[in-house]
Amino acid sequence: MPASTASVSAQPALAAYYWQLVSASDAAGKPVAALDKGIERQLRLTFTGQNLNISGGCNRQFGGFQSENGVLKVQPLASTMMACDPSLMSLDTEVGRLFKGDLRTTFGGDESTPTLQLTTQDGTQLKFVGQPTPETRYGSQGQTRFLEVAAQTVKCSHPLIPDFQCLQVRERRYDAAGLQLPTQDAWHPLYQSIEGYEHQDGVRNVLRVKQYEWKNPPADAPSTVYVLDMVVEQDASAKTR
Repeated sequence: MPASTASVSAQPALAAYYWQLVSASDAAGKPVAALDKGIERQLRLTFTGQNLNISGGCNRQFGGFQSENGVLKVQPLASTMMACDPSLMSLDTEVGRLFKGDLRTTFGGDESTPTLQLTTQDGTQLKFVGQPTPETRYGSQGQTRFLEVAAQTVKCSHPLIPDFQCLQVRERRYDAAGLQLPTQDAWHPLYQSIEGYEHQDGVRNVLRVKQYEWKNPPADAPSTVYVLDMVVEQDASAKTR
């Protein structure tokens, strides 16, 4: 198969997965010590449109990219500017050094567990394993919503679990300037979990979530799924009001 044809079929896969670092070796095949923390902390590449985001170190690094003819062309990366443990700062430095210019791409695995190997300009080989993004898993584009989660859960009906406890939630809304609008939604039980969120009893949170419509859910699963994007507010002294 010509390289150009392979790149056309591989290109959509980049955005369909989160790519987590599982190994790193230099041109001589020796492990890259500076990237050990990246493997431990699951350094992750996310491709959205023509933007590459790298997370898992101290700082998030991001920039433009192009993928064609088996080559990932990375434009100069920008970065957030936090200070962290020296090992994480070293990880950031190594990532910034390696993700420059043209990186050769090699895909492997299968659709459920694909692999991506990047060979950098100095011969370093970085191997990543793909995990499907929510858009890939649920077959729809997520809608951003803000949910306030009450400090206390509430008993709710479940056909299989006695004394089942549900989160209490209500929707938060903000104007174009990011200012909170008056809350109109009443507290109500959420009969499902929020993916990625672990509730602590007595702690009120405001969450930014992505809401997905699951195209082909199993018979016992909800058709609407919530995935945590970020915690916007947290208050350990709050009570349901």
